[in-house]
Amino acid sequence: MRATFLAIALSFATPALAAEAAASAPAAAAVPANLPADATDCLECHKQGGDGPAVSHLAEFGKSVHGQAGVGCTDCHQGYSAGPHDGEVKLSPADEATVAVLAKATWGEGKEEVKLTSPRALLACRNCHELEAGAYLKSVHAKFLAGAAKVAGPTCLSCHGSAHGSIHGLAKKLEPYAPSATARVAVPADRREMQKRCEGCHGNEEYAKAAGLNPEVKETYNDSIHGRLVRIGNPVAPTCVSCHAADAAAGGTHDILAKTDPASPVSAQNRKTTCGRCHQGATDNFARLIAHKQIQETGHHIVPHITHVVFSYLTTLTLLFFAFHVLIDFIYELRQRLAAKGHGHSADALRSVVRFDLHQRAQHWFMLSGVILLGLTGWPLRGAGDAQAAEYSRAFLRIFGGAQGAATWHRVGAVLIIISSLYHLFYLTFLAARRRLPFSMVPVPKDAIDMRDNILFMLGLKKERPQFDRYMYLEKFDYWAVFWGIVMMVGTGFVFWFPVFFAKYAPSWVITAAQIIHGEEATLAITFLFVVHFYNVHLKPSIFPMNWAWINGRISVEMLKHEHPVEYEKLKDKIK
Repeated sequence: MRATFLAIALSFATPALAAEAAASAPAAAAVPANLPADATDCLECHKQGGDGPAVSHLAEFGKSVHGQAGVGCTDCHQGYSAGPHDGEVKLSPADEATVAVLAKATWGEGKEEVKLTSPRALLACRNCHELEAGAYLKSVHAKFLAGAAKVAGPTCLSCHGSAHGSIHGLAKKLEPYAPSATARVAVPADRREMQKRCEGCHGNEEYAKAAGLNPEVKETYNDSIHGRLVRIGNPVAPTCVSCHAADAAAGGTHDILAKTDPASPVSAQNRKTTCGRCHQGATDNFARLIAHKQIQETGHHIVPHITHVVFSYLTTLTLLFFAFHVLIDFIYELRQRLAAKGHGHSADALRSVVRFDLHQRAQHWFMLSGVILLGLTGWPLRGAGDAQAAEYSRAFLRIFGGAQGAATWHRVGAVLIIISSLYHLFYLTFLAARRRLPFSMVPVPKDAIDMRDNILFMLGLKKERPQFDRYMYLEKFDYWAVFWGIVMMVGTGFVFWFPVFFAKYAPSWVITAAQIIHGEEATLAITFLFVVHFYNVHLKPSIFPMNWAWINGRISVEMLKHEHPVEYEKLKDKIK
């Protein structure tokens, strides 16, 4: 019977238990077989349809850590007394003494006037979990108990209770948290799950505002490299407690301290050591890279902001222009088909000439393989800032062996495009030495005029199509965009690959700018290649399903006449 009164007290003490009381009304819960010995007597009144308030979510108790350990009802619901059932619930003398001891131990002698609003659940938990309760009472989470916060903070149930706040579905004890100072270690799955409980308060804009918290913490963390890696299932990526938990030996994750506390792992003087748990050799400069801020704001330097703005405009304007170009080209191709003026039905369609030699094709194959691999393994991480997209990313990355396997394959892709680049540079050097280096890929002012005239021609505003030489303006753009992309992506990719090394020599704003460039350039490159370039060499109606030159190196004489008439005039005497 005494359990009744503690349940009532708990419902007034925490919103979580108030929700539990409201949830106790639905249909009768199943009674687990492994209830403690004293539960039979309690349930005489506290079952569905009994005389007293029904115990909610009873079926969960048998699966909980307490149910499996044989903890009985009166182990927690003890020492409470009252008169009739409608009388005032009060603490037993034993619990009143406990409150007084906690007040003195936490806030010192002479502060008996401090009014404790401690949930009764904390008092019951402390009977068995003294170390954890002591650490919690010294944490930033417990300051509301002394009236030092405007709103109630988290209690034992906030983190350890079931998803709907039930005390009877108390979660199992978490796996030990012991970060290594010399190697990256896996974060147990239950601690990654605990992050959702952190976000329950810190990601609640209304609560965060009332509590004086930063409402952007959830968003900025999930958008950070750490948050994205956690979302796609990387087992060593840090969660909230990985950085914010102070001393595992003194209560584990219960002693979360304010970042202004000198003892906090994320205080200015300790951040380097905390980063060093996973990143050996971390410096103060490296530690400044991680913050709950938008990446372009990290470091308070103007360069990351300018970089973000410039690349945002570059990406948007480039893709808009070429999307427009693809659209009008597609309409032009359809008009040609309907007018039956397409090529491919003459004798010239059966003859071909060499367009790319074996070395050029091999370079393209290396580049193609690397870019596809980089896109498939990098894009899921790029999109993991959104919770729903992260679920798809996690499922897709199983193809590569999960998040860590994808990271390895991403580096393989990087090596492939580096090989392609070096191969091409050696190839150009060889041609230059033989005085055979062509300059037909160098952009000239005529390309701008050709681009204007070609757009007008496809729109039907100009009668004559421009006369293109060996390479038209689109092919030149593709070629030099690869040079630009290699410098941007490989350069910044090495910063990602070896962040601690670069942080030793470069200011934090340089590394932050590199992060922005890598993400924005990846978006531009992948979108361009898989939409614009793919259309031009595969989906264009006149060449569908593809231009075979990238495989066999040859182009039909008819296509040469149509696409590159100037080059055809130079070669027509040699064509048989």
